[in-house]
Amino acid sequence: MATTLRDIARRAGVSVTTASRIINGSPTGLPIRDETRAKVLSIAQELAYKPNFLARALRGSRSSLLGVIVRDISEPFFTQVLVGVQRAAIARQYRVFLGDVERQASTTIDYGSMFEQSHADGILIVGDMEDDDLTEQWLLSKHRHIVGVTDRSNRRLIPGVYSDSESGARIALEHLWALGHRQILCVSDPGINDGRIRAATYQQFMREHGVDEAQIRVMMIFRSSEEAFQAGQVIFAAADRPTAIFAVNDAIAIGLMQAAYQFGIAVPEQISIIGYDDIDVARYIVPPLTTINQSGVEMGYTATNLLLDMIEQEADTSQVDDVILKPTLVIRQSTTKNS
Repeated sequence: MATTLRDIARRAGVSVTTASRIINGSPTGLPIRDETRAKVLSIAQELAYKPNFLARALRGSRSSLLGVIVRDISEPFFTQVLVGVQRAAIARQYRVFLGDVERQASTTIDYGSMFEQSHADGILIVGDMEDDDLTEQWLLSKHRHIVGVTDRSNRRLIPGVYSDSESGARIALEHLWALGHRQILCVSDPGINDGRIRAATYQQFMREHGVDEAQIRVMMIFRSSEEAFQAGQVIFAAADRPTAIFAVNDAIAIGLMQAAYQFGIAVPEQISIIGYDDIDVARYIVPPLTTINQSGVEMGYTATNLLLDMIEQEADTSQVDDVILKPTLVIRQSTTKNS
């Protein structure tokens, strides 16, 4: 049977309340001797004690559980975000349980109900969902403490930690422009907010730099390397092939690079390709991918601490400001000067 606080208290010769306060780091009205504290913690470790988070919540205390709702767990960038979430949660003695919803509002609501029944102290939403505002309204009716971790560009119903997609897109395009590229194609995903923002920024950037409208081209595909590979076959078979491609995420960029390889087109000598996200594999493909880093691990870590601060301070969403992280350019070998 699982070890309980009562077992530890009995063996240490202290009350259950004292054992609980020592293990949970709770304040006490009376001082506890260092020897007693060390003894209780040693016994808890020896007996492999694991706290019952649900029982704690049912007693009216915090459960030390966080619910995480992810748009699509298969997206490599979100893996980075989740690493940051887990690191922050463990550091502050919280545990995480995860729901993968594939952008579906109904599934998001299902997980919200599940987290409510499990007495989660707060919820993190990773990535934008379908019917964002309506979904967030429903979640806020059930949960007081919610933080978003997305690539959005402005405040929504809940506070969030996100990267400035417009700034990141401009950094990528300025890099290509400085290398002498004027025929730049943007390949984007219309199904997600950050893809739309980056594509719109591309169009604005090209107009600001006097590029003819006929040369401002956006190809819309779904976010996957397979879709990008198929799109690349169309791009590289055309007579008016661009000299550079701005892909709004690394998965698209990698698919395009594979298509270029199949067509015998050298990257970057014959075409430069820049991605976005700096996923872990980006540095290991051939050639290593030039990309925009938006600090996924830092984003998840920051968002989790923001949520936990809200919980501990009993703060409402209206009392918490967004945190905007600035993306940076990572230059590798997939871009070069236009010859």
